[in-house]
Amino acid sequence: MLNRLHSSLPSSLLIGLLTAITVGNTQLRAETPSVTLLFPPVVQAGQSSTITVSGDQLGTITQLLSAHGELETESVDKDRVTVQAAAGSEPGRLDAWTMTSNGLANPRSLLVVTHPVLVISETPDPEASLIPIPGTVAAKLDRSADRDAFAFDGKTGQWIHITCRSQSLDGNVAPILSVYAPDSTELAHSQAHHSEPTITLQLPADGRYQVHVVDRRFEHSLLSIYTLTVQAGPRLVNTHPTAVSNHSLQLLVSGHALPGATRNAPNGRTILTLDIPPPRLTPTWPDRRPVGVLQDGFRTRLPGTIGRPWVTLSEERVLTETPDQNNSPASAQHVNLPARICGRFESRADIDWYTVDLKKDQTLEIACWGERLGQAMKLETIVHDDAGKTLATIGTLATPKKLGIEFPFNTSDPHGHFQAKTDGRYRIVVRDLYAGSLFGPDRAYQMVLASPQPRFHAYSVVDDGKTHAGLTLAANGSAKLQIVVIRTGGGESEVTVTIEGLPDGVTADSVKLPADTAIATLTLNATARAKPGLVPIHVLATTAGNSAARDVQPVVHLPGTTPARRVADALILAVTPANEPASKKGDKKSDTTNRTRTAR
Repeated sequence: MLNRLHSSLPSSLLIGLLTAITVGNTQLRAETPSVTLLFPPVVQAGQSSTITVSGDQLGTITQLLSAHGELETESVDKDRVTVQAAAGSEPGRLDAWTMTSNGLANPRSLLVVTHPVLVISETPDPEASLIPIPGTVAAKLDRSADRDAFAFDGKTGQWIHITCRSQSLDGNVAPILSVYAPDSTELAHSQAHHSEPTITLQLPADGRYQVHVVDRRFEHSLLSIYTLTVQAGPRLVNTHPTAVSNHSLQLLVSGHALPGATRNAPNGRTILTLDIPPPRLTPTWPDRRPVGVLQDGFRTRLPGTIGRPWVTLSEERVLTETPDQNNSPASAQHVNLPARICGRFESRADIDWYTVDLKKDQTLEIACWGERLGQAMKLETIVHDDAGKTLATIGTLATPKKLGIEFPFNTSDPHGHFQAKTDGRYRIVVRDLYAGSLFGPDRAYQMVLASPQPRFHAYSVVDDGKTHAGLTLAANGSAKLQIVVIRTGGGESEVTVTIEGLPDGVTADSVKLPADTAIATLTLNATARAKPGLVPIHVLATTAGNSAARDVQPVVHLPGTTPARRVADALILAVTPANEPASKKGDKKSDTTNRTRTAR
């Protein structure tokens, strides 16, 4: 279970007026705020940054905030918000929420870095903007088939790492990077299957290098935003295995010029055995769709390096793929149950075979992880008997029927059950349908083989699940969350959902979801004396006979050219004054200056 947010925002924090009409005990919002874009989508820790907020029905913007207190709003001038990211902020992505006179809007992702940030206005394509090392630029592709050029100064033998991000920042650029030497020779070109490519190279000469960025689809929209980061020095790339259990906290890490590491000749990287402390679970999954957050994990770190690969925390014993060949039925690797296999497709058209012993009528749950580990991967898993006869192809997870709301819960990763008809040895083959062209040491997958374990995962969506707004509750009013429960492994337990951390004057009765129920409504009510403020709240789910609570993950609906739903860092509740007069659409936004900060 993920660490809960223990911070809360000060109750003295006053927020902008809510456009609402309260009838009896029901809040009717005249306007629903939504944020389509934050630009630039990056801030430097310890420095002030001005961010332009774009969206609909925003009324008067009063501040940008984050659940953990990283952002401090210094001033607001219409749609331009100046914030400071706390000096001790953790580098990486966070959700920034916009508070408005019409209530709390949806979050958008911001990248926090610890080095200089440059915001690039569009320049003629032949002109390259200079990036310091280390440095990050924020830019936009301003038309279809646009090409942006950047430059950096490097030295002979220097290790350089260039990363382009858009998808993780709620943008829609599918970037392709090209790197050119001082003599204009192309040195590197990113692969098309990487949604956010990183190019690493050791520079051949002193001089000025260029990086070109294009969208591989040659498209353009309001969300054609991206960041480009250039860093130098050691970089941690991946781990083997890609999962650990509580019984094994040792990893083999691989990267470039890792301090104290030995050189691994086959791929030119350096390797190092790393003992890791008990991990702190983090909500930084490679895939933030609801179907991508079913497994807890953490980011691996190595002092003095950049790069933080994801490691899954496994409930099962972790087994690595044999170093011997297991690419035929005759050389299949035997697996004692239960186990989480960590494998790799290292060669072209690689396939991996495994065997398990099952009793008659024994049910085996098979869960594969590839796409949900951030890979452009389409796994296929097939079960055979010992004579080689095909018995079953494992299907994928699906959204429960009759939810009544749009809730994306689909993946190409196989996940299903197989029941043995007789005692015997069974063969399981797993392959990547893209392996004809995509292979190598980074093409990692996981496959869990175990008896079905009843599990559930719970999610919350605001109101009817269609709104882009955040959770806003007017004094003397009510607000609703829809709770969605996904059961796997044959789980049929009743699930009880409660809320912790509600401010004074706000209550919410618990709701129960029987075994045959996948969705329920949880209502929050505020008294007339509920004090205005912002607070992250914790929605928890439990089952009968199990006192351990699971966090209910908040799912947000992001507007844009292609609306998307993903899991947010936290669920923030905005309590606003009651019976404030409704603002009229098109009213001139007032300039406000304030200095407010979320508490740690």
